Amino acid sequence: MDNKVKGAWLIHHTNKLQNVTNQEKYQKAFLAGKSGILLSAISESNQSIVSNKKLAVLANAANINTTFELPKLLDVLQEHQLIDKSESGVGVLGVTTVTTLQHTSNIFESLEPNNVEKSVIELAEIASEKPVESTILSEKISDLYQLSNNEMSGVLSDSEQIGFVDVENISKNEKILFNGNLFRRDSAQKIKAVLDSLTQIEQNSLNELSATLRKIACIPMLEAQKILGIQLFKKVAAIGFIDVNVVSNNKEEVGYVTLPSAFSKYSSSMVEDAFDLAKAFVASLTYGMTKSSYMRGQITMIDRLLSALISGREVGPVSAIGQDYKVLELKGVVSVRQGSNNGRTGPMLKLLKKEVGELALQAIRQGDISEHSVPSLPGAAITKYKNPETNREAIRRNQVQRSPSETNDMINSLRTGGGL
Repeated sequence: MDNKVKGAWLIHHTNKLQNVTNQEKYQKAFLAGKSGILLSAISESNQSIVSNKKLAVLANAANINTTFELPKLLDVLQEHQLIDKSESGVGVLGVTTVTTLQHTSNIFESLEPNNVEKSVIELAEIASEKPVESTILSEKISDLYQLSNNEMSGVLSDSEQIGFVDVENISKNEKILFNGNLFRRDSAQKIKAVLDSLTQIEQNSLNELSATLRKIACIPMLEAQKILGIQLFKKVAAIGFIDVNVVSNNKEEVGYVTLPSAFSKYSSSMVEDAFDLAKAFVASLTYGMTKSSYMRGQITMIDRLLSALISGREVGPVSAIGQDYKVLELKGVVSVRQGSNNGRTGPMLKLLKKEVGELALQAIRQGDISEHSVPSLPGAAITKYKNPETNREAIRRNQVQRSPSETNDMINSLRTGGGL
């Protein structure tokens, strides 16, 4: 497993570990993952200086405790020569998402993790390639990392309880492990396997949705549910066949659907958009195209706008910039300042992470995000973004509570599908 993939799994696992009360058994993975999350939040494409005030805001937004966690994480990043601390703030090297993941992996290895911590990363990677029987996976992982039966049993139990993997009970004595990254890479054969498990009517519906998403990069969740029907929608969302993104404000919460592979530029969407930054960027841009009036700064030429931002130019001033990009500011993707241009004064927007803009532009060019793409996004500034894995986890949890075996046919087809 190369470093960037390992780094992506460390971020994935850290996000899961943040939802449990005790991370003791996986503290080195947690520390490395938190370090990567902080580095992503405070870094730009070019070298930069982050003031203590901005540092605290970005850390809070990344769910990092500024009293207990932040000082330790800064020490770790400085030890790896990724930042320079001063009394007024920190200097940060220019890094991309991919290099951030590589640094995360390097930090993890420098902490000398034990084989149990290493094994949960390998386990998740194998379960993302295709669903696999727990007995087969146990034998493979225990041999690879020299784990005792008790240790391996604990790894499987932890992975299920914490959420490193999902579990489908095929029979009384047989479990299948998989996770939400199944369709983020090498997806063609997996898609065929899923289609083969469905009825002809379901196949036609899923093909219609896939064709629509390839043409229009994102559509409202309600439209996707109309195409598939609620039951099929929940089944394919639960295994990660589609990504459900949610944007919200103080008035409403609205979901929309994208393909998991939409943000893959050079390798896989799991690596290229490990921090869900491109998805959040597209959500905010789509809002600007669908809900902003011309007077407050409606986006009408998305390709030109993104190209200008990617080239390093500021855009504006328009009033919408001061409202519509708060999520992206808190994620360190863009900066907003008061400025002047062509005799006008107001909020100006600058892209801080070039590769995130490039991924967003790629998705928009491959799937025509237009004024018709997401007509139901909220009509006030977007202040929150809920990523696909969080939404998939919630759908999956409700599905298991209601009908534990609802995805059995698809999981079995993925496990045994041709060429997988």
